[in-house]
Amino acid sequence: MPIHPSHHSEWRTARFALIALSVVIILLVWLPWFSAFGAGIANYVPLHIVLELAAISVALMIVSINHSRMDNIAAPHTSSLAPVFLGVAILDTLHLLSFQGMPDFITPADPEKAINFWLAARYLAASGLLLSALAVYQRGIKLPRGWLYILVLTFTLVSSLWFLLWPATVPRTFMPGSGLTALKIALEYGLIAVYLAAALLFVNALRQPRRFHAAGMFAAALLMAMSEFMFTLYADVTDLYNLLGHILKIVSYAFLYRALFMEVVQLPYRRLQESEQRLRQQQEELDYFFDANLDLFCIGSHDGRFMRVNGSWQKVMGYHAEQLEGHFLTDFIPPAEQQQVQRFVSRVASGQATETICAGMRRADGDIRQLEWRAASRHGVVYASARDITAQLHSEARIRLLSSVVDQSPYPVIITDLAGHIEYVNDAFTRVSGYSVEDVQGKDPGIIKSGKTPASTYKGMWQSLHQGRAWQGELVNRNKAGQEYVEKALIYPLRDEQGQVINYIAHKEDITARREAERRIEQLSHYDQLTGLPNPHLLKQRFGEYQAAEQRPAPLALIWLDLDHFKTINDTLGHRMGDLVLREIGMRLRTILTGKDILGRHSGDGFLFVLPAADDSKAGQVAADLLQLIQQPLLLLQDNQELTLTASVGIALYPTDGQDFETLLTSAETAMYRAKQEGRNSYRFYAPEMQANSLRKLELGSALAGAQQREELWLAFQPQLDLRRQRMIAAEVLLRWNSPKWGQVSPAEFIPLAETNGLIVGIGEWVLQQAARQLQQWRNDGLPVFRLAINLSALQFIQPDFAAHAAALVQAEGLTPADFELELTEAVALNNPDDAQRIMAELKAAGFYLSIDDFGTGYSSMSYLKRFQVDELKIDQSFVRELGHNDTDKGIVTAIIQLAHSLNMQVVAEGVEEAEQLAFLQQQGCDLIQGYYYSKPLAAGQLADFCRLRGGN
Repeated sequence: MPIHPSHHSEWRTARFALIALSVVIILLVWLPWFSAFGAGIANYVPLHIVLELAAISVALMIVSINHSRMDNIAAPHTSSLAPVFLGVAILDTLHLLSFQGMPDFITPADPEKAINFWLAARYLAASGLLLSALAVYQRGIKLPRGWLYILVLTFTLVSSLWFLLWPATVPRTFMPGSGLTALKIALEYGLIAVYLAAALLFVNALRQPRRFHAAGMFAAALLMAMSEFMFTLYADVTDLYNLLGHILKIVSYAFLYRALFMEVVQLPYRRLQESEQRLRQQQEELDYFFDANLDLFCIGSHDGRFMRVNGSWQKVMGYHAEQLEGHFLTDFIPPAEQQQVQRFVSRVASGQATETICAGMRRADGDIRQLEWRAASRHGVVYASARDITAQLHSEARIRLLSSVVDQSPYPVIITDLAGHIEYVNDAFTRVSGYSVEDVQGKDPGIIKSGKTPASTYKGMWQSLHQGRAWQGELVNRNKAGQEYVEKALIYPLRDEQGQVINYIAHKEDITARREAERRIEQLSHYDQLTGLPNPHLLKQRFGEYQAAEQRPAPLALIWLDLDHFKTINDTLGHRMGDLVLREIGMRLRTILTGKDILGRHSGDGFLFVLPAADDSKAGQVAADLLQLIQQPLLLLQDNQELTLTASVGIALYPTDGQDFETLLTSAETAMYRAKQEGRNSYRFYAPEMQANSLRKLELGSALAGAQQREELWLAFQPQLDLRRQRMIAAEVLLRWNSPKWGQVSPAEFIPLAETNGLIVGIGEWVLQQAARQLQQWRNDGLPVFRLAINLSALQFIQPDFAAHAAALVQAEGLTPADFELELTEAVALNNPDDAQRIMAELKAAGFYLSIDDFGTGYSSMSYLKRFQVDELKIDQSFVRELGHNDTDKGIVTAIIQLAHSLNMQVVAEGVEEAEQLAFLQQQGCDLIQGYYYSKPLAAGQLADFCRLRGGN
C-alpha cells in the first residue's frame, strides 16, 4: 500500500508495534504453560482491578488531552473523542465494580452484569473512533461539543439504569458452565467490524499528506479489534483470552493517547517554531494602488504568506493588515480547499504565467466568502488580486439546485407551453412512461392517455388552468409498452416577473401500487380468502344498502347452509382436501345465483345466501335446489373416488324473523341447527319456539355450571334383582337435578348439555365420590352387601390415568373397586377400540366390575367384544318393552343372552315392568333384571328402607 512520505516515520513505528504485539500474543496463546499460568493469574481479582484502573486512567487522559485540543485547535476528526471516552471511562468503572468477586454494587456482582457494562463501553468507544475516522472525510454527524457530551452521558445513564434496575430484560450474554452466548459473540464480532471499518478509513488517510497522526489512530483501531477478538474466544470470565483482551485494550488506549499527544503538544510546538522563522521581506510600497483599488490586493511570498495587503481587505473581509500580514493564505482557507489552494500557490511560485483560482476564505466573523484570485510571480514575490464573487456563485448555485431538484426528482415532471406542447420532462417521466425525451419533445401530453380517464376530468383541469388556478386529480395513463398506470397529478401555471402565465408545470406520482394495495386490502377485509366469496362483514354492508334503498321494508330471505359431517372430511382426508372441497362447493353454489342474489361464506363449512325480494315460497325452492346441488357427487382426483355430501339449511325471512342483519343471521343459524337435530339433509324455516328452545338450552347450561356447588344435584338408586338367588345384588346410580327454576330437569336434557359444555368430567367424578360415600354409610348402617353401577361418559372414560384416579377415589372412602360396576355404552367402547381395550384392561386390573350398557342399540363388533374384558351386558329397554307380543324382540333378547353366556358374561335386562316380561327372561336364563316391576329409582334413605323391609330379597 503506498504511504504518503509525510507519514513514513510514524507508520514504521506503528507497524513495528503491531507486528511485535501480534507475535507475542500468538506465542503466548500457543504456549501451554502460559495458558495455565495465565488462567491462574486471570482469576486474581486485584489483577483485574489494576488492569481496569489503568484503562480508565488512560481513557481519562484521552478525555483531558482531546478536550484541550477542542478548546485550542480545530480538529473535527477528534472532536467526538473527549465526550465518548468520558462515557467509556464511566462504563468501564461500572464494569470494574460489577466484576465477579467485587463487593455488590446496587445489584449482586456477576459475569453477565460486568459483560453488559463492558459491551456498552466498547460500543461507545467503537462509535467514537468510527465517527473520528469519518470526520477525516467530512462525513458523519457534526454536533456541538455540548450536545456530544449530553448524548454520551444520556447513553451512559440509560444503559446503566437498564443493566442495574432491569437486568432480567437484558438478553443473555454469558451462561455459567457453557460460556458466551451466540448474542455475545455476535456483538463482539460487530465491534470488530466497526473497529476494522475505522482502521480502513485511517489507512486511506495514510495515502494523503499528513493532517493528523493517522498511523497512531490506525494502530489504536486495529488493537481494539484484536482486543475484542480475544473476548470472542473465552469460555470463562477468568481465562487467558479475557486477560489478553484487557491488556490489548490498555495498549490500544495508549496508542490513541500518543496520537492525540503528538497532535496537541508536539505539532503545535513545531508550528510555533516555524512561525518564528518566517522571513519578513517587504517590497516597494504600492500605497496608492493598494488603497485606491476596490478589489483585494496583496503581495505574498512564494510559500503562500501575506506580506502586504490593501485597505479593501478590512472592508470586504474584516481583517486589519496586521491580522493577515505574515500569515499563510491557507490559514484562512477551509480545510477541504487547503490542498487546492496550496497547489495554486506552488504553481504561481514556479512560473511567470498568471494563475487563477476560485476558493473560499474565512472572514474575520467566521463567514466563508468565495474569492476569485488572479496571481503571478515577479522578482521573487507574488502579486495577487481577489474579488468577492460569493453572491454571484450563490445565484448560480441556486439555479443549478433548482434544475437538479427537477431533474433528480423521483416523481415525473412535465413543463409545457401555453398551447400544451411539451418543452421539458425529467428522468422520472421517461422511467415511468417509457418514452424518451426525443419521443415527447414538442408533443401533446395526450401521447400517454389511456382513454380511461373521464372527459369531464380533463375539462375541469383546463378550466382551472385557464383561470390561473392549480388543478389536482388522478389520471389513468398508458406507457410506451401499453401498460396502464394511475398517476396523481398536480398541474399549475408558471408566471414570469410581471405575473404573466408563461408555462404549465405538472408534478405527477405513480400511485398504481397504492391503488392495487387498496384493492387488495378491500379484498382481504371483505372477501373470504379461500373461496373468494363475500364475508359476513360485506354481506351485512350489502344488507344495509338494500334496506336504505327501499322506501319501505321489502321481503328478503337469508339462508344459512352448513355441510353435514364436514369435520369427518378434514379428519380423514386432511385439511388440504377439505379446502378443495369448500372451494368446489363455493363454485357450485354460485351457479344457483340469479339477479341480485348474494352468496357468501360465513366460516368453516357455513355458506350464506341473501335473496332480495324473496318470500317463503321462493326461499324454500332455493333451499331445496341447494340440497340437490350439494348431493351431486364430488370426484376426488387423488384416488379417483366419489364423495357425496349433504347439508342442513336454515331460512330466516326479513322483516318477520329479524329487523337487522345480526338478528336475521341468528335466526337462520337457529333454523339450520334445528335441521341438523332433525336428521340433517333438509331445510327448516325459523320459528320463534326454536329460539325459545335455544334460550332454554343456554340458560340450562349456565345454571348447570353451578348446580353442584348449590347442592341441586342428587343421586337416585334403582335396585337390580338376581333372578337365580332372588335377592338384590346391585343398584344403578342415577343422577338427578332439582332446579329451583325448572324443577326436576330430565337427565336426557341436562346430561348432553354437560357433555357439550365440558362439565361432565367434573360431574362424573362427583357422582363416583358421592356414591362411594353413600355405599360406605349403608355398610356402616348394617345393610346387606351389594355393589353400585355407575355410568361413564365418553369424555370421562378417556381422561388420562382414569383407572388409577377412579380407584383412588373409592379407596379414599374405605371401599374397593370391586364394590363398583362401571357401565359403558357400545358407542364409547367401539369409538376407538384399541384405546378402549387398554383403558378397560386398566380398570379391570384395578378391580372394577365392567358392563356394556344399552347393548344392541349400536353397531357391535363381535371380535372387539371378545377382546374386551367385560363382565356384563345390559339389554336395552327398547328390546324388553315389546317382549310380550313381538317375536323379533324375543329373538334379539334370546340371542344377546346366549351370546353373553357363551362369553362368560352376565346379562341384565333393563326396563322390566310386567310379569310376562319377567317370565320370558327367566325362561331364557337372564341373570338380573332392573325396572319398575322390581323397584323404581329410590333416594338413598328409601333404598335403605327397601333393603331393611325386604331383607335383601
